[in-house]
Amino acid sequence: MPNTGENLPPPPPDLPPRQAFTTAIDYGKADSELAETVTSACSVLEELRCLKAEEEASLVFMSSLLRHPPGVAGTADVSSLAGALQDAWEALSSASVSPTITQAQKSLLEASKDDPAEFALGRGQVGRMMHTAALSVCCNRAKDLSKQLHNKRQQEESIIRVLRRAKTTQASSEALLAVFDEKLQQLRQYHVRHPVDGKSNARNTKRQKTGHPTADGYDLSSLVSTELARYTQEALFTTEEVVGKYFDLQMLHQETLTFAWTNKTMFPDNLTDFLHLLSKGLGNSISEKDKLQDRKKYRRFLSSMQEYLESFLKRSMPLLSIARVVDQALEDFKKEWGKTGGVAGWEERASESNWIQDNVQNGSSVTAHGIDVSKYASVEELAKQVNGDVLKTELSRLGLKCGGTLLDRAKRLYLTKDTPLDKLPKKVFAKSKSSAKTKTECVSTSGERRVDLARQEVIVTALLNQLRPTLDATIRRAERRQTQTLKEREQELEEELHGSEFTEAEGTKKDGNESGDSDEDDEDTPIYNPKGVPLGWDGKPIPYWLFKLHGLNHFYPCEICGNESYRGRRNFEKHFAEAKHAYGMKCLGIPNTKHFHGVTKIEDAQELWRKLQSSMKKDNFDGSKDEEYEDSHGNVLSRTDYEDLARQGLL
Repeated sequence: MPNTGENLPPPPPDLPPRQAFTTAIDYGKADSELAETVTSACSVLEELRCLKAEEEASLVFMSSLLRHPPGVAGTADVSSLAGALQDAWEALSSASVSPTITQAQKSLLEASKDDPAEFALGRGQVGRMMHTAALSVCCNRAKDLSKQLHNKRQQEESIIRVLRRAKTTQASSEALLAVFDEKLQQLRQYHVRHPVDGKSNARNTKRQKTGHPTADGYDLSSLVSTELARYTQEALFTTEEVVGKYFDLQMLHQETLTFAWTNKTMFPDNLTDFLHLLSKGLGNSISEKDKLQDRKKYRRFLSSMQEYLESFLKRSMPLLSIARVVDQALEDFKKEWGKTGGVAGWEERASESNWIQDNVQNGSSVTAHGIDVSKYASVEELAKQVNGDVLKTELSRLGLKCGGTLLDRAKRLYLTKDTPLDKLPKKVFAKSKSSAKTKTECVSTSGERRVDLARQEVIVTALLNQLRPTLDATIRRAERRQTQTLKEREQELEEELHGSEFTEAEGTKKDGNESGDSDEDDEDTPIYNPKGVPLGWDGKPIPYWLFKLHGLNHFYPCEICGNESYRGRRNFEKHFAEAKHAYGMKCLGIPNTKHFHGVTKIEDAQELWRKLQSSMKKDNFDGSKDEEYEDSHGNVLSRTDYEDLARQGLL
């Protein structure tokens, strides 16, 4: 039934007139001191609001980064995020996309134009590094903001109490309204100077920003852009490092070879062999004798390696705590060295086990540099608080006699409290060679003792273990480059930096009309390889010209190795020094020397061995034939003839 006028409710009353505060407040009537207090309080509260908003935005942006990992074909839809976060994503996407846009990336960018909140994900090593850098800078910023907010929490509470007390009087209320009116006028003036319309950015080809730094209280886009500019403009990585994917140890290797090492074969001349040495471990690849013979040079090498690895970790893994990696390795090193006086690659010496201690134990001040005698008032106190073995080790370190009772050792060591070593009487010094050797090894420049070299070697080993995937990838790349042309290297570098076009096209096909079944069929299809060419690192047959260049179309059989066939002249030449060929020669009773290099048949090897034995017999000295005698008439006779004539009396 339709409503009539009689059934309608009465109209609502008129609203009271709204008071305008544009010119109604007289600042002279308000309390100026209270107004100044309220203004400063509002400024502090506004700063705290901006800090809280920026902390929350940093956390949300980090979670969105984790939801969209790099290296995945497609785009990231961030329409649910705030405008400032979309601007940050736009900065990340611009820095990650390759300057040479492929067909797959072009299709993704055209698709993202329809949705301004959809951005193309970075691919390749550049995309991964930019993603890690953005995540790192936001994590560090959120950490700093959390500390600032924690420190200003008491200040915020005190300001709120001041504002609550300010509401008690009429004058204070007028002062509050005056401050409010002043802030309102500033906002209106700002919006008059900066109108929001679509014409201001009409000539700008870039995407219009949706965030408002002044209103939001933070500018996350500028923070991300500044951090990413360090990687794109300041060249933090060399060309060989490929934005943190590989090591660049060429200069360090050349510098190491310039050192005049006592053992010339301590470090190999080839970079690939040098990388293999680092992969096996310095403790297992280099003997302790060679390290101690050139301890200063070895320490310089370790320092250079540590400096480079720490710098590489800071640049390639900014989220990793290097101190935590090093501290864990040093803790394990201290435990093992404190028990046995040695670690892997270093001889165990029980007398040096206490050198690693750097804390006060059992009331004695035993440090890594010896005993601090100045902390003891008398010889009896020193003998009471310090163990006898510790005193013996310290005396040996200083080159003093370490025999006698506990009190004798304490007296001898206590002499060094006020008297330098060069002014001590000669009778307190040890004269044996072992003591001299101990003094030479122990009393050395700071950082050149066995324990110091071992400690620094452990640090370098820990950093290499942390970067083990990078080291293995560098070794594979060094071996792969030996058979690559310049064009192949450039193509590989471009694919590693910005991703492979084939992989991108594969991802777009799955998102488009074509299904992924055809791609799976292509992967299952056998590779056409009628000539039996070996496969390369990418799983495809190597070029045929390279196949013939290395002679891989020829097979060389070896009867000594059990009729094993070796493909290519290079593999055939190398197998003579391998264990399988040496074992075959050992079974024949023939030494595997250079005389038999190139001999593959058993009969030829045995015949050559017989000839060598006969020639060696001819070269042997036979006294009965080769030794000569002379009789009284000057006739020269062999020893056999001379003795026969002498027995017959015919001489």
